[in-house]
Amino acid sequence: MHPRSARIAALLLPCLGLLAGPAPAAIKVRTPGAEAAPAPAPSPAGAVSLPQPREPERAYFIGSVIFARGSQIVAEVPAGAKERERFVVYDAGMRRRGQAIAVKGLDDGVFLLAPVGSFPIAAGDRLARESEAEAAYRILRDNRPEGYREFLEIFPESSYRPRIGRELFRLAVRSGYPTFPGIVVKGRLRLAEEVGREISLGQAEIVLDRFVIARTDEKGGFLIEGLPKLELPVTLKIRVKDPKFLVAKEVVVDLPAGQFSEVAVDLPVRLTPTVLTGRVLDERGAPLPGAEVWTDPYSMEALTDEDGAYRILRRKEIDAVGAISERDQPLFGGEYAVYAHRKGYSVDRVSLSAESFRENAVPPVRLARQDARGEEVPSLDIDLKAFLERPAGDLGAPSGSGPKLNP
Repeated sequence: MHPRSARIAALLLPCLGLLAGPAPAAIKVRTPGAEAAPAPAPSPAGAVSLPQPREPERAYFIGSVIFARGSQIVAEVPAGAKERERFVVYDAGMRRRGQAIAVKGLDDGVFLLAPVGSFPIAAGDRLARESEAEAAYRILRDNRPEGYREFLEIFPESSYRPRIGRELFRLAVRSGYPTFPGIVVKGRLRLAEEVGREISLGQAEIVLDRFVIARTDEKGGFLIEGLPKLELPVTLKIRVKDPKFLVAKEVVVDLPAGQFSEVAVDLPVRLTPTVLTGRVLDERGAPLPGAEVWTDPYSMEALTDEDGAYRILRRKEIDAVGAISERDQPLFGGEYAVYAHRKGYSVDRVSLSAESFRENAVPPVRLARQDARGEEVPSLDIDLKAFLERPAGDLGAPSGSGPKLNP
């Protein structure tokens, strides 16, 4: 018997509880080599959708099963294995059998594995490492801290590390919030535009990630206390949840790992637009493109599009003497008269009571057709022949008309 085979056989006896009987015959171990990549397993039902990292075109088998009996697998992995590392087991026909976890090392390059679930395993089956994508689907579906820790031990530079940091933060918040002392996020809401009037910044909800909510005071200040100490640094989005406000730009909060700290945040916001929207039609109900639309109180003018539609959401600034400035400000709710006009048509208006921070539908403005002098447009059945048969004198120039010569 080959010395290595004898040593492996001696190691199998205590692992498998074989108290007597001849040692198992030596099994020839196949040299690991490049093989065609197996077809990826279908995603489990309910698995978290993730971007797929680019996989190599060829998968390398890194070991083979030497002996299998019940829940005990002895395999040769020349490159070594980490405790709790997962392997995918393939049979000789390149069919995926299942997964096995490394339990402990038995000898140099020889490891005891435990199958995950129940599936047939035979000597000569080959082992491939669980891919990063497969492991990510599994741990995110299970959503347990220990699973995330094991994943990062095997894939320390994983592209999923930021996502895992967020999930660990959420688990910590669910199980240990508030924690004192803890991480503190202190910030202020501020308007990032001129609006021409006082706007209350109080009682706006501030949402950190998904679960942590605070409210602003009258000056827009907010304080989030008691966030637990984190295992990984994490970058989280912070937003405002209030019908009056929209975040002017994306703001993120960077929370450190392993320490309690205070983080300052500046959260700029803009007002949710107040919009007047409607259509200009002719007397038959057809849309009128190119019509001018304005309001009283005065807003910025708008032109209707091909469907006769318009939107007004800004207003001109008016100074103390009533002059209209080039600058503009957000529109607010109130009582409005909406006027419309197009050359060749009358001027008409409608009225509405508009609400702030929402889209307000304006009743249609209907314009009647007119000629340039404000007279009715003549019908097309006029008698042109009568004009041609008029006496010559009627068509002559009046006395004294025509060019004049300087004396």
